Amino acid sequence: MKPLDETDRSLVAVLASGLPLLPEPYAEIGSRIGITEADVIARLRRLDDMGVIKRFGIVVQHRELGFKANAMAVWDVPDDVVSELGRVLAAYEFVTLCYRRPRRLPHWPYNLFCMVHGKDRNQVRAQIAGLNEQTDAGSYPNAVLFSRKRFKQCGAKYGATKETADIIPLDPNDRRIINNLQGSFPICNRPFASAGTELGLSEANMISHIRGMCDSGVLSRFGPLYNAERMGGDVILAAMAVPPNRFDEVAETVNAHPEVAHNYARDHRLNMWFVISVERAAWIEAVVAEIEEETGLHVYPMPKEEEYFIGLKVTV
Repeated sequence: MKPLDETDRSLVAVLASGLPLLPEPYAEIGSRIGITEADVIARLRRLDDMGVIKRFGIVVQHRELGFKANAMAVWDVPDDVVSELGRVLAAYEFVTLCYRRPRRLPHWPYNLFCMVHGKDRNQVRAQIAGLNEQTDAGSYPNAVLFSRKRFKQCGAKYGATKETADIIPLDPNDRRIINNLQGSFPICNRPFASAGTELGLSEANMISHIRGMCDSGVLSRFGPLYNAERMGGDVILAAMAVPPNRFDEVAETVNAHPEVAHNYARDHRLNMWFVISVERAAWIEAVVAEIEEETGLHVYPMPKEEEYFIGLKVTV
């Protein structure tokens, strides 16, 4: 795979905060980094082909859309069958993420992780129970960890987001845009016009609706999600056992690291779960060490060992 040059990295960096909501966004991006619109489009298409861009489009705040039953289902599966079972679970439509990660004994015996997002905990529990009943998963020790509170969710855009209990209302066109643009977005000189044509909306209406959803907090941003590993970086899941009386303090310390992209409280002895994303794989160890030194608590890193499915998409 051809390595990213400095212009590629400048392009990745300038798009980290989202695509400009203008009729010709790629021309605007090019003007910021000193290249032509055509070069921006060509480079983005190449990064997409290389897998550096995982997907391009809307990045939703699923809690603001009512998807607050966020469950991490985990199993302790023998190493010689975990890959086979992971692929089976990943085939279920409601499974949004599925990975193999290392055990961290004695506190964490599980090695197969699935995420299920829903609006109702009972529905999500029933879906996970179905996984256990319909597959071999139920024959292995397992647990379900629902998130209790979101401390940070920013994806490729660094910066904390506020927790809100409110569901933000959407009009019919907002819903159509969300349902159609979570997975892909045109890479051409008038992308909003092209996307709008498929939805029967004008270019101006597309931009107005997306800007409104960004302003209201329905969308965390609009633009590409990157594959850090394809850029020489790394992404890991990490967990901590935080005393309840220190939870907010520790969350603030962890979230102050720009490398921390997501941070959730979950129901388990390991009660704080966060994602660390870095531009250079070697930086993971340094970030973990800094968090441990600052908090006085042990961090349990759980890097991805095998990926079976990643496709978080909500239908509204």
